[in-house]
Amino acid sequence: MSKAAMVALYARVSSEQQNKRGTIESQIAALKERISADGAQIVDDMCFLDAGVSGATLIRPQLERLRDCAALGAIDQLYILSPDRLARKYAHQALLMEEFSACGVQVVFLNHAIGTTPEESLLLQMQGMIAEYERAKIAERHRRGKLHGAKRGSVNVLSGAPYGYRYIRRQLDGTPARYVIELPQAATVRAIFQWVGMDRLSIGDVVRRLAESGTVTASGKPYWDRSVVWGILRNPAYMGRAAFGKTQSRDHLQVRVRAQRHSADVPRKPYSTTRTEPPNWIEIPVPAIVSEALFQAAQEQLAENRKLARQRRESAPLRLLQGLTVCGQCHYAYYAKKVSKAAAKERARNNFPLCGAP
Repeated sequence: MSKAAMVALYARVSSEQQNKRGTIESQIAALKERISADGAQIVDDMCFLDAGVSGATLIRPQLERLRDCAALGAIDQLYILSPDRLARKYAHQALLMEEFSACGVQVVFLNHAIGTTPEESLLLQMQGMIAEYERAKIAERHRRGKLHGAKRGSVNVLSGAPYGYRYIRRQLDGTPARYVIELPQAATVRAIFQWVGMDRLSIGDVVRRLAESGTVTASGKPYWDRSVVWGILRNPAYMGRAAFGKTQSRDHLQVRVRAQRHSADVPRKPYSTTRTEPPNWIEIPVPAIVSEALFQAAQEQLAENRKLARQRRESAPLRLLQGLTVCGQCHYAYYAKKVSKAAAKERARNNFPLCGAP
């Protein structure tokens, strides 16, 4: 092999848990060892790593970068551990292999030598189909296992605890997993429900009160996002009935006009998550933090707040690009807002961005 050949490697793990365990590091080590054995060298910029990204989709940040580099002719050889690391679907594998071949990229799988005979090509295709079948089988077993656990009232299918609780894992002596109330956080939860259900405040008012009182979030942030407060108010676990199956996964429903705030431009998962109707939930008993009456009062106030917000939106003038264009710094969507002429001139004089970011 020529020393001038440009070598790249691609590694991938499907879940964040695998990423935290460092399983992708073992792939990288094996690939670099093989590259060295072949007498080649690789630079850091030619290491394409998708950590915690499903192989069932082609929309992966590093795979996109890899395909761009291959199209530019910047790669001569590509090392991958196995075909299922490249893609979990046979159709995707075939598409990528054909694309790399057209770009003059030689793909090297560590556990499968690519041949030129029809029999060897058939073996690679069979491996791709088996990988796709294996992924579907694992997903189905996982789904049925969690569903069975939820019907038995097992807390461990919830995979963690919301703010106000602490999740205790299943013990070696057989003691089942459970929720334990965290008293300081539980006091904040009660205050949030009290402010909305009894004092009839909006979520914006709740966020301001939390900031004024110096209350921090579960991650230690001094400010609260409205979506976090909304999620607390909508979670039935706080009245003692945690719900399993509140959401379901499905294929992306539509093409995204823009990336969601605080999210990557390229989605990491090949599916969308949608909320299911309450009759389809499976309730699991947990310790209650607020009464059912207070929880229902908060739901009524949230419905009233939504109604008032809808009326305000309907009365506001529409702008053609409102919500479609975003700031390149903070990724918030632009919206129309009336300001005084003096304020507009001051912002223009100081060259402030429209979003107010420094």
